[in-house]
Amino acid sequence: MDRWALVTVLLAVTAVLTGFSFEGGNLAALLNPPAALIVFGGGLLATLAQLPASQYRPLGAMLLWLVAPPQYSLDILLSKLTTSGNALRRDGPLALEKVAASENDPVLRKALLLLADGNDVEAMQSALYLELKSREERDQDVLGVLDNLAGYLPTLGIVGAVLGLMQVLSSIKQPEALAAGIATAFVATFYGVASANLIVIPLTSTLRQRLAIRSRYYEALMLGVVALRNGVNPMALRYRMQGIVL
Repeated sequence: MDRWALVTVLLAVTAVLTGFSFEGGNLAALLNPPAALIVFGGGLLATLAQLPASQYRPLGAMLLWLVAPPQYSLDILLSKLTTSGNALRRDGPLALEKVAASENDPVLRKALLLLADGNDVEAMQSALYLELKSREERDQDVLGVLDNLAGYLPTLGIVGAVLGLMQVLSSIKQPEALAAGIATAFVATFYGVASANLIVIPLTSTLRQRLAIRSRYYEALMLGVVALRNGVNPMALRYRMQGIVL
C-alpha cells in the first residue's frame, strides 16, 4: 500500500508544530475546541451541503485511495491482453467470453465482451470512451468538492478570528476573557490556513495524480483491445505497448 502521501503530510504538520515549539510556543495553546468547531465543523458542513447524497460513497471510496490506492500495472494488463488474444485466436469468441467472465475490472470485462461480440473498432471505442469519460467527470466533480473545502477552511479561519475579536471587544473590561477571545481568533486562523495548505491541498493533488495514472492505464487498455480487434498478434502487442508509462 502506498501511504507516502499521508506520511509526508504528517511530517509537514510535525515540522510546523516543532518549529512553533522551538520558538518557545506551548503546543497546548493550539488546542481550542471553539476554534476547531468553527473552522472544521463549518468547513465540512459547507462542503457536504453542495454534494448530493449519491456522491458520498464515491467520495469515501476516493479518500480510501490515500490508504490503499488501486494498483494499475501495465505488465499485468499486457498479460491479460495476451491471454485474451490467445484465447480469441485459438478458440474463438466463446473462449473470450469465459475470460471476460472471470475478469474483476469492469472496464476490461466490458471491452473483452465487446471484442467477443465482434463489434467494429469505432463501436468499441465509442462505448469504452463514454464509460471512461463518465467516470472521469464524476471523479473530477468529487475532487472539485475537495478543492472547495481547501477554500472554505481559510475563510472559516477568518470567520473564527472575527468572532474571537468580537468576543475581545465585548469583554474589554474583563481581562480574564481577553485571552480566550484572542486565542480563538489566532488559533482559528491557524487551523484554517494550516489545514488547507498542509493537508487538503496536498492530498487532493495526490488523488488527482492517481486519477491521471488511471486515465493513462485505461487509454492503454483501449489501445490494446482495439489492436486485438485489428488482428495484431498478442506477442507483437506486448512489444508495441511496452513504451507506455503510467
